[in-house]
Amino acid sequence: MEKSEQAKKNFEEGIKFFQTKDFKQAQIYFEKTLEDAPNSSPTLENLSKSYLETRDYNKAEKILKYFISLEKEDDQIAYELLYDIYSSLNKYWELKELTKKAIERKKFDKSKILQAKLFYPNFFSSEEEVKKIREDFTMKIEKLAKEFNLESLDLSSNLLKPINFELSYDGYDNLKINKNLNEIYKKIYPELQSFGTSTNYSNKKIKIGFISQFFSNHTIMMFFKGLIYKINKDIFDVYVFHSNFTLPSAEFTEINESAVLYGHQNIILSSNFKEKVIEIKSKNLDILFYPDIHMSTNLYYLTMLRLAKCQITSWGHPETTGNNNIDYFLSSKLLETKECEKKYSENLILSEYLPMYFYEPKVTKKISLEELNNKNLYSCTQSLFKIHPSFDLVIKKILQKDRKAKIIFFKDRKDILSKMYYERLKKIIPENIDRIEFLERLKPEEFINHCGKTSVLLDTFWFGSGNTFMKSMYYGTPTVTKPTSYLRGRIVAGAYKQMKIDEAPVVNNIDDYIDKCVELANKNILDLKMYYKEQAYKHLFENYKAVKDLENIFKSLVD
Repeated sequence: MEKSEQAKKNFEEGIKFFQTKDFKQAQIYFEKTLEDAPNSSPTLENLSKSYLETRDYNKAEKILKYFISLEKEDDQIAYELLYDIYSSLNKYWELKELTKKAIERKKFDKSKILQAKLFYPNFFSSEEEVKKIREDFTMKIEKLAKEFNLESLDLSSNLLKPINFELSYDGYDNLKINKNLNEIYKKIYPELQSFGTSTNYSNKKIKIGFISQFFSNHTIMMFFKGLIYKINKDIFDVYVFHSNFTLPSAEFTEINESAVLYGHQNIILSSNFKEKVIEIKSKNLDILFYPDIHMSTNLYYLTMLRLAKCQITSWGHPETTGNNNIDYFLSSKLLETKECEKKYSENLILSEYLPMYFYEPKVTKKISLEELNNKNLYSCTQSLFKIHPSFDLVIKKILQKDRKAKIIFFKDRKDILSKMYYERLKKIIPENIDRIEFLERLKPEEFINHCGKTSVLLDTFWFGSGNTFMKSMYYGTPTVTKPTSYLRGRIVAGAYKQMKIDEAPVVNNIDDYIDKCVELANKNILDLKMYYKEQAYKHLFENYKAVKDLENIFKSLVD
């Protein structure tokens, strides 16, 4: 059989296996095809896609770089797939060079060019890398904010993911850069300037809308559903706006089916941007409440419009927006430092309590008292993109100081960051890496029970715990925290204040953090857990005083 015929036969077999999702077998046949047709574009494309499906990123990268080196007319897909690899693996500098080459060879469309220019990693290999990338990205954003001829995109068909979210985890002040990003977004979407403002606010009751993609199985639902349910419907007309991308879940079903019981109205917004705007404006809102700006691409660009008399954001994503159409940021006296107003582009509102009504967690199968009193078991339950390289020293020193310590982390959904973090840790603690374990993600009740079995929970430095802490108080497991001067690093400390814990494990430096963790993990901790749980049930869970406080705040905004 001639080489061309053999190559065709192997390629067809590879396609059959690819279509049935047997990617390993597909790889075998595509690799055989390349032996006879080494420059075949369809084979190079499908082999690289097969590697991506099995997460063999190094092999995929090698094939795609070879594909690009051939400088073929049909290699645009190679650039796009390599972009996906570099963005998934947080390869900032490689992606920057790829983008430069793609622009020179006209391989990226205007959307991909803008997406690449606005790429920022969500994980770093070292503190030095954080610094270098942040400096480079900041200069790039300042330059883009001054450009007059940025490519424009369509709001209904081509939304760029707001990069502000990733910027929240690297430890820097984001006020200035978020303002610059807002200027860039306005240039990319000039259509935003064509929407008129809402002006008619003569309502008998205060109309308030809560808008989020995450009124589902998500922290945002946990934090804000109680406020939606409990707010006084004799004073407020309440609308809950959902994204058409909101994931189905028991929680999403709950908030929709409880509309009659709690007196709110649910609205699932259109996929079309203009129709979203029309739908929200038609409700003639006094207040539009965005719990989590920067988290939803689908809803983010609505925040750049005036859709209500007052527009508010809060601690669902605890970061200032830099957006002059967001009037207020709702925080708490328990969470902020002196002169905190300087950190926000919004007018800061400080509630008396944590701004939520958090329902008591429910557990049907509880752990034993023996499990509740485990020693030497440390757990950092935060998403791995929250773990700044500066936190690695804590892990190293805990393992050195407590020779019985075992430290638990949780894998990310695609097991990309967990592998990257494991490699990062292995470089600094090769002798103790066997005492690090990465668990699969757990169901809600399993997760709460895991927190109960843990001796001590580790709060990450620059962006700490929120929902996890609230759930962990079902068993009262202490979380050691080192607050920063920014809201995103102060939530655990604020929760302890509301719980009236006088000697809470809140520390000011790394050494004290390590000492407190080791102390708690090596003592009989059952009584302390019971005390924390008691205080949480008294002061943290289902705090109706917080609802009344927020009602007064909302009324004051529209008087």
